[in-house]
Amino acid sequence: MRREDHRMPEGECDALLRRAEVLRLGLIEGGEPYVVPVNFGYDGGRIYVHGPREGRRIAAVTGGARVCFEVDEGEIVPADRPCGYTSRFRSVIGYGTARLLSDDAEKRHGLDVIMRHYGGSGAGIPPEKCAITSVLEIAVDSIDGKWHGVVRGE
Repeated sequence: MRREDHRMPEGECDALLRRAEVLRLGLIEGGEPYVVPVNFGYDGGRIYVHGPREGRRIAAVTGGARVCFEVDEGEIVPADRPCGYTSRFRSVIGYGTARLLSDDAEKRHGLDVIMRHYGGSGAGIPPEKCAITSVLEIAVDSIDGKWHGVVRGE
């Protein structure tokens, strides 16, 4: 990171991942970069994403793929003069390895993590819904956070 004074401590990165509502998932599919915003769950070392059993995202992760991900929060701060605008933000960018879960217990665990992320619980997911849903698990290798224009720890 170019500006070390903008580096966010690991605990703040973890906190942002736990409260973010949308994660942007970066993949390579057919040799082309692909970014998709997704609902997700984070448990401290793993990120879980659910979706259909077929499609571009599934094709991109078959066989265990390297992925990147990003979450952020912030606002633009207007100014009265050109080039005076700035922003206040926090962001986390990370890297990991994705795999599609096939074991029902693992899928249910991933779905529960996702549901808890949004304040619910995965208890009682009907077996037929679990059967038609893919669950992607991302083993997080590294994360790096950046903040600007915010009170530290705010």
